[in-house]
Amino acid sequence: MITVRPQPAPVPVPGLGRNLSCVRVPLRQSVVAAAGSNRPSLSAACSSLSSRKFSFTSCVTQHISSFNVPALVLAAVLTLTSLPCDASSVLANKPTFATDYATVVRKREGKSKSNLPSAREAEALLEINEELFTTEALEGMSRIVHYAKFVESLKDTEEGPGCEHCTDNRLLLERAWQVVANEFYDPAGRFSQAKWADQLLTTFKAAKGGCLRNRHETYKAAEDMMASLGDQYSQFLPPSQYRRAIRHPQPAEREYLAAQSTGTGVHVGKHVEGGWLVDAAMAESPAEEAGIVRGDRIIEINGYAVDSLNAHEMSELQRGPLGSTVALTIVPLRSPQDPQTVFLERRPLPQPPLKQALIGLADGPTISYLRLHYFSSEGTRAFIDAINMAEYWGVDGYVIDLRNNPGGVFEEAIAIANLLLQGGQEIAQTVRTATFVDNTWKAGALSREVFPTQPGQLTKKPVIVLTNSSTASASEVLAGALHGNNRAEIVGEKTFGKGVVQYYFPMTDGSGIKLTIAKYLTPGPFDITQSGGLHPDHVCNDFPHGDRVTPENDTCIQDALRLIGQTP
Repeated sequence: MITVRPQPAPVPVPGLGRNLSCVRVPLRQSVVAAAGSNRPSLSAACSSLSSRKFSFTSCVTQHISSFNVPALVLAAVLTLTSLPCDASSVLANKPTFATDYATVVRKREGKSKSNLPSAREAEALLEINEELFTTEALEGMSRIVHYAKFVESLKDTEEGPGCEHCTDNRLLLERAWQVVANEFYDPAGRFSQAKWADQLLTTFKAAKGGCLRNRHETYKAAEDMMASLGDQYSQFLPPSQYRRAIRHPQPAEREYLAAQSTGTGVHVGKHVEGGWLVDAAMAESPAEEAGIVRGDRIIEINGYAVDSLNAHEMSELQRGPLGSTVALTIVPLRSPQDPQTVFLERRPLPQPPLKQALIGLADGPTISYLRLHYFSSEGTRAFIDAINMAEYWGVDGYVIDLRNNPGGVFEEAIAIANLLLQGGQEIAQTVRTATFVDNTWKAGALSREVFPTQPGQLTKKPVIVLTNSSTASASEVLAGALHGNNRAEIVGEKTFGKGVVQYYFPMTDGSGIKLTIAKYLTPGPFDITQSGGLHPDHVCNDFPHGDRVTPENDTCIQDALRLIGQTP
């Protein structure tokens, strides 16, 4: 699930992140306690993380010059290291620290050509009171000192001929490094702030002469740095890719994307020996109609073996003139001993976010069938209209089809769950550590800043949710919220198991970072990431058959009708 975080006003935010076990609570409590009595607007502006605009540290840093915040807290924000878990005991020692660190801050203002502390600033922080830092943060700060000294040694080189853009390129990479240090959440628990502190020095030492002289080198370094996280959902995006990712393409890019939207609807995943795995079949695409599912292995396209092809070549071979046919030879996941060739028509693939139909049997219930292709604000509005219309028609229940729905905007999944649950029922939680819940969403009590329109529960009719192995991310939020509150039964297959949240972070040159920043728990609490997905109440392995939405063509819809008919 994805959210875009706007770029705050440029403010130096040096130092390490807050991914240690108790960083956020002490930092938030300390800043609010220090500034709240005299400057309540800081507390109002920054104490809640329910807004999707800024993280707490970004918010405080943006407003820091306007508030009389003790220097101890300012230091924690500027270095983004953790205050000890017992923040009150640290604040009790703030007078000496405030005097000493205020001197460091004054020396810094307007003089730095780095987003990180200088060697002298970092050393000054360590000399003031090492007890202010956790063990890992202390080790990381020590490594930052080494990096800062390396940067200082490059001063003449960066100001010399042929290196006119070296400083800007370094600042861009530092900014990308900072975003990870500030915001990254590793559900596997492998991320180390201390090791991440080494990443910049390692990257620049590997560059020719210790400098990045052009954007190509800088972007490659940023891509490699992000790849070192080992997180498949986090990546650096050059400007053109970033614009497309957040759906703000330039005119020429829109024309290009329109040309790419003709095809078979097969999303190729990773390369394996003997072919390429299918990651998903796009909803209502030729691939979905043919029954292609996640985990099928493509071994040939039009008779050509694909084992030696790259992902771009795989996509190109599936494109072609509108109405033409492509032959895919596939080893099905469910019957690997029986390869088969399917012929798919190349068709336009754009689709609305929601499809609606009335389905019923002659002697059975009538349901409103709602197929969500992805989650967006447009989809939420369409869902509200569809529920209101179905209630007017007097349907007996609802089938929400989330098969092959890859997700979308996290907040929109929350908004749709809010339409189906009673006030006070929990929708989801997001967490950044094993012990601290970052936010809890409850029906009827959502932030007005993020959710300005909240119609409340629109129906109490029975709900069945259809899922398969490509039901992922925001789809799992909605399915988990309804299932965890006994509001819906799940029919289909086990879901994908992507229980993590990504945000887009823009860089200063138009590039950006997509980064995992938290994981979510559905009511229970149920950890979808750890469990590998939501399990259905009733197993069904059928698949959507394109436009043909009838019980006769889809046994999962048959099961849903039967279950709704059994509901008192």
